[in-house]
Amino acid sequence: MEKIKVLLADDHQIMLDGLQAIFAKDDSLQVVGTARNGLEVLEFVKKEPVDVLLLDLQMPVMDGLETTMHVLKSHPDIKVILLTTNDEGSIITSIFKLGATGYLLKNASKEYLIQGIKDAYEGKKVLSAHLTEKMIESLTEKPKVRKGEIPKITKREIEVVKLIAKEFTTQEIADALFVSTNTVATHKRNLFVKMDVKNSVGMIKKAVDWGLI
Repeated sequence: MEKIKVLLADDHQIMLDGLQAIFAKDDSLQVVGTARNGLEVLEFVKKEPVDVLLLDLQMPVMDGLETTMHVLKSHPDIKVILLTTNDEGSIITSIFKLGATGYLLKNASKEYLIQGIKDAYEGKKVLSAHLTEKMIESLTEKPKVRKGEIPKITKREIEVVKLIAKEFTTQEIADALFVSTNTVATHKRNLFVKMDVKNSVGMIKKAVDWGLI
């Protein structure tokens, strides 16, 4: 039986070491590599085959949301599972909207985690048990921001968000819009302020929720 090729991505080495030790005991899994951020993930999947990507949500350089979006754009057959401590319902919903296969919490048992990878490989959706209720709550709760209360996002800012969603780098965005990289950086900062978010995880989540991407 061919082993399931697993790529691990987390910015904490102790987490990577622990996961590798767990998976080494299962004959059906093979850890083919590790990455410390999203850019390293993208470089790895360009060169090596991966069946399942086990991905941390909060990482430097490129976080789990952005990484999921970019990986699935170029490698739609890879099954992406987010492994995180974040149990916010709206984040989970956004992840599945982007095409992820699973969302597991880091306090999951090793048996649950291994089975989750096997289920994802077979095309099944994977979700930590109590998170189903969180997702339902996020889908049924009244939006915190009504349509008329969404801050005004300029046409150029929407272009920037869409280009980020298309896997453009800051330099490529600058070239496409005929502006400097500093201008692109300014647009990103303005978007963080207008969307009331502190990082790109929040920005992309709201962009998806508001229908910008």
